[in-house]
Amino acid sequence: MDKMRSLKRKRVEAPRIPTLEDVHPYSRWNLCVRVYHMFHVERLASGRKRLNMVLLDDKGKKMAAVVYDDDVDRFDPLLVEGRVYYVWKMLAEPIMRNQDYLFADSQFVCHFSSVTTINELRNVNERLIPLFPAFIPFDRVWEFTLDNDTYVDVIGMVLFVSSMGYKDGFYNRRIPVRNIVLLDDTYNIVKLVVWDKLVTNNLSAWEKLAEERAIVVATMLRAERIDRGLHPTDFSRMHFNPNITAARELRQRINNDLAGQSPP
Repeated sequence: MDKMRSLKRKRVEAPRIPTLEDVHPYSRWNLCVRVYHMFHVERLASGRKRLNMVLLDDKGKKMAAVVYDDDVDRFDPLLVEGRVYYVWKMLAEPIMRNQDYLFADSQFVCHFSSVTTINELRNVNERLIPLFPAFIPFDRVWEFTLDNDTYVDVIGMVLFVSSMGYKDGFYNRRIPVRNIVLLDDTYNIVKLVVWDKLVTNNLSAWEKLAEERAIVVATMLRAERIDRGLHPTDFSRMHFNPNITAARELRQRINNDLAGQSPP
């Protein structure tokens, strides 16, 4: 009988893949991440180069990443925004530039070096590695940004779109502006201010958004306490009715609640 027990197969569990929450400095990590945002290559003094990115893990956590010099030439053609990669030997370092704190709520930055290698993973479902970071509920925006200027990412249903106004820019330039009111799944509202190309690149879309009760994902916004509104940064983007689970669930929940409140 003891011999039969010894012949039984033992259950073997696959090793857990680390996430960005596990990362600590001065160690190299093998991680599965999505390239959430890629910036333009910067030309620095003395011929140096730098490529900045923001990465996402399977929990929707963001972390800034950086590539320098000759490694920029190696990784820039290989990395594509929105795609998923398994990354080997990525170094975690304490953040040295204040700007990196804006991109992610983390104390560390990931460094792609000469020993780092990557392998693209095709057709990765958003439930495995999300397309967007975890969205912040509107009632938590001001608490989240109380002691920092970290950019926020939100999702909401459009309730109101103002007519187009203008504000003064440099060199007497008139910049188009619209005020948007968004509703999230906790039935809190927030004012979103959009201007310049975020207005002009989507002229026809903005006109229809309020009528259609469209779902909007707005990324890398700055929380302004002066007017209690969310304002765009140079890196902000708008996604109208994105084909993601969070958008479908938000629309369904609000529509179901509204249907339940309608008179018989």
